[in-house]
Amino acid sequence: MSKKRTTSFDVAKHAGVSRSVVSAVLNGTQGIGVSPEKRQLVLDAIKELNYHVDSQARSMKTGKSGCIAVYGDMERPMFLQLLAGVKSACSASGYYVMLNKAASGERMESRHELLDLYYQKRIDGAISLDATSYADPIWAEAVLEAGMPYVSVEGYAEDERISSVQTDYRQSLREALAYMHRGGSVPLYLNIQVGGSAEALGERQRLEAYIRWCEEAGVQAEVVDCHLAELDEDHIQARVLEIIRDRARRTLLANWSVGAFAVYRAAWQMDLRIGREVQVMAADNTYQVNQRLVPALSSMEIPYYRMGVQAVDLVNLQLDSTGAIRRQIKIQADLLKGESC
Repeated sequence: MSKKRTTSFDVAKHAGVSRSVVSAVLNGTQGIGVSPEKRQLVLDAIKELNYHVDSQARSMKTGKSGCIAVYGDMERPMFLQLLAGVKSACSASGYYVMLNKAASGERMESRHELLDLYYQKRIDGAISLDATSYADPIWAEAVLEAGMPYVSVEGYAEDERISSVQTDYRQSLREALAYMHRGGSVPLYLNIQVGGSAEALGERQRLEAYIRWCEEAGVQAEVVDCHLAELDEDHIQARVLEIIRDRARRTLLANWSVGAFAVYRAAWQMDLRIGREVQVMAADNTYQVNQRLVPALSSMEIPYYRMGVQAVDLVNLQLDSTGAIRRQIKIQADLLKGESC
């Protein structure tokens, strides 16, 4: 004979709470206050009894799948950071995460599979990590027509119909400049662009912020563009060597961390010390190795983890509302101080 299946009643009895409290913990039910102590009792009981939610039964009862899809390119380091934030927030609100990998070159059909999943009631909503310039009107219209709760991280910055979580690239760049300028230095801006990234909204905003800051400070803006068809770190390093051979140009702010890495290598080749003869900072922290470099690299960390948490909150807001709610939120990057400048 098979073992009797553990139910939410068993969990409530084991934890010494009501079934409504167990339901509130599992489903994030609004209007039922659950203290941290009771919540922990329920979570401990779930673990001890090896309780699993009958997702099919819950879906039939609530009309919801209890699952949120996350869509993006798994080869991008920032997507994994975002996914960690989404998973944490989903676990806290009782949701599972369905991972949907973007197809190479992203065919429109691959993104529309999310709508198929929504119509089949296999997901309750979706989150995607997009380029800062992404704003496909066809996809936006399809989402709005379906009424699917949806949040774009980085995309749809200028389309208020779609909920989105954005990085405040302008303010983040200004904070980096203020940090570098505390000793009086005005950095050269190393503007690395690969493929069509020069058209990305985030890159334009960073460059505009640099030029505007220099104008306000009454100093000369110096921008060195490094345009590449594809990422070529040897080419970037050769370009950096040209720059730092000029003694007047040894304070650099790179828009990408890969540019800062090239500065480290070039300085080593020239027997120059980072943080002394050469000052450098990165406007992003995509690879998250800054503190492992010697000396540690100062940078602005794009908070993809927090953006993932915020995206889940926006999906929940749409799920809990009877009407259409669209919100756009901007989050500033975090300053990570190192010895490189």
